Amino acid sequence: MTTVAATVRAQDEAVTVPAQPRTEETAAPRVLAVAFLGALVVARCADAVDHHTYDYVPFVVVLYVLPLWYCSGLAPAAWRHGWRWLLAGQAVFTYLPFVLFGDEWVGGVSGLLAGLILLVAPSPRSWWLAGAVLAVEAFLWNVVVGVPIQPTVNGGIWVVIASADNALGLFGLARLTVVVRELATTQQELARVAVQQTRSAVDEQLRRAVVDRLQDVAGHARAALRWLSTSPADAREGTAAAGRVAREALAEGRRLYAQHESGPAAGSADAAAPAPLLARTVLVTVAVLFSTQNLLNVFAPVSPLTDVTDYPAAAAAAAVLASVATPVLAYRNAASTGDGSPPRYWPWTLLLQAGVIALEYAFLGALALIFVAFLAGSTLLLFRPPGRWLLFAAAVASVPILSPLEADGPWNPTASYVVYETAIGLSFGLMVYGLSRLSGLAALLAARRRELAVLAEADERRRLARDTHDLLGMGMSALAMKTDLVAALIGRDDARAARELAEIMTLCATVRSDAARIAGERGPLRVDDELAVAAEVLDSAGIHVHVTAAPTALPAGVDETLAIVVREAVTNILRHSAAQHCAITLSTDPATIRLRVSNDGVWASASPEPSPEPSPEPSPEPSGSGIANLRFRVHHGGGHLDVQQSGDTFVLTADLPVGIPAGRRR
Repeated sequence: MTTVAATVRAQDEAVTVPAQPRTEETAAPRVLAVAFLGALVVARCADAVDHHTYDYVPFVVVLYVLPLWYCSGLAPAAWRHGWRWLLAGQAVFTYLPFVLFGDEWVGGVSGLLAGLILLVAPSPRSWWLAGAVLAVEAFLWNVVVGVPIQPTVNGGIWVVIASADNALGLFGLARLTVVVRELATTQQELARVAVQQTRSAVDEQLRRAVVDRLQDVAGHARAALRWLSTSPADAREGTAAAGRVAREALAEGRRLYAQHESGPAAGSADAAAPAPLLARTVLVTVAVLFSTQNLLNVFAPVSPLTDVTDYPAAAAAAAVLASVATPVLAYRNAASTGDGSPPRYWPWTLLLQAGVIALEYAFLGALALIFVAFLAGSTLLLFRPPGRWLLFAAAVASVPILSPLEADGPWNPTASYVVYETAIGLSFGLMVYGLSRLSGLAALLAARRRELAVLAEADERRRLARDTHDLLGMGMSALAMKTDLVAALIGRDDARAARELAEIMTLCATVRSDAARIAGERGPLRVDDELAVAAEVLDSAGIHVHVTAAPTALPAGVDETLAIVVREAVTNILRHSAAQHCAITLSTDPATIRLRVSNDGVWASASPEPSPEPSPEPSPEPSGSGIANLRFRVHHGGGHLDVQQSGDTFVLTADLPVGIPAGRRR
């Protein structure tokens, strides 16, 4: 693990997540949206209404260019910066055909403009604008050019329903595609937020528990220094107060270390993914619109029901049943369980969905096939590949198979209508599948983001625990030791006591800076600086220290790791020995840098964990002690740490490669 000083610039390395999303998570959603629009192009070119000319077809194709571009994900910057101009162009080609073709134009394609507005215009204004587009559509057909289907109530409402279906289908699939792409490509963001929140919380805890107390220690030392020459008793009292506060700070630092080393990671709150709600809302709304049109076809028909069936009352009842059941069953079949498996009893609900369509078909013929899209979409959701695609194709193919092509019956469809209805079944069947599939994928990615955040937070907590122990331990121990030394010197060697008090104030500033390093607010540690501090601290403790370090330029990762090793080694000497001599040697060869720290006076009952040869891959969760922390750091730097004790002599040796591999810096 990298040292705390490098946490800011190594932040990306500390959170291990996939660098790039999988192809399935970015390409498949776009394919679904493009396929939905491609099938709609065919449906609108064929159209539900007979035309005397096909001059309108190029205009229909042009109107699908911008929606297809948006769903493809190509050149998204153009949409971000020029969406107003693009919408203006779409509006021109939406309303110009009303002038050119009048009632020979195609109903429903205005929904593409409404869908694009929902996708790119700011919300909630976008919903008002989309509603205005639908209102204009209704006005143009019902007042200006005349409805394409009689009776007027049926045709006038149909053009609005068709536009709304197109708008919601485009919006739902394209928006979910964007959500999935954003979740897949920004998986690191929530983890970074979790790490930063944890770091900020620990920074605040350290400030209250340690930094504020260190300011008090410095204040007591400053007061003792003022009293030293005039009132030794007050100087002793100030020194004693400094010692008490220093030990309180040390105890709080150890408490924080234990808390963060063992405490659970709560994770960061992730904004609730809008995908499931969006998918359900669009699916149900489109199904209700289809049901509304089905009821219009029965209760405001082109021809009386008596011309179609000998049982008009039963036919109406079957139509009502299908219109009510289809949205409910489509919603039920699209609702997967928590583990992504189909809902319970799905074979029965799918059979019931097919049954209500078959019942209405028995009375009303081709009119009942309006609901095939939802049956086809349900088969894609409930069956496994590759069989589900065969069943989906069979469901869509049922439209041309079951639709009679004779033109002499009152509701017998023409060939163009069969193409239209088949393409509608294909497009909205893909919409049903796509909404549920993309919603599930978005939920999966959101769960993965939360999991990564929890893992990153747990890793950060362990790092903070190790750094609290390693960075603050020596400084706060040295403060407590120095206050004892000053108390003993007052009245015996005031000059040295004054120097020690001045060093206490300097050391307080150093430890406060180390506390800031834990939250990544200071620059990197350097082993040269730590060696100088170690020599000064050990000398102040009355330990004869000999430091040998050949001047050399060390890689940043090695420099930081060795600085931590020196600091922890000195802390252990002060806490676990009555050392009289200490030797610190830093040596290099072309491939390896070695740090060796030896001391005498080790207490047999308190030796800091000499251990046998460590395994090549240490546990990712060290036991919490100083030596275990150091072994964890050194091994993740690609090195080796060894501790040996012989009698009262303790030797710590750390070997590191000249360059720490980037993939192992932690």
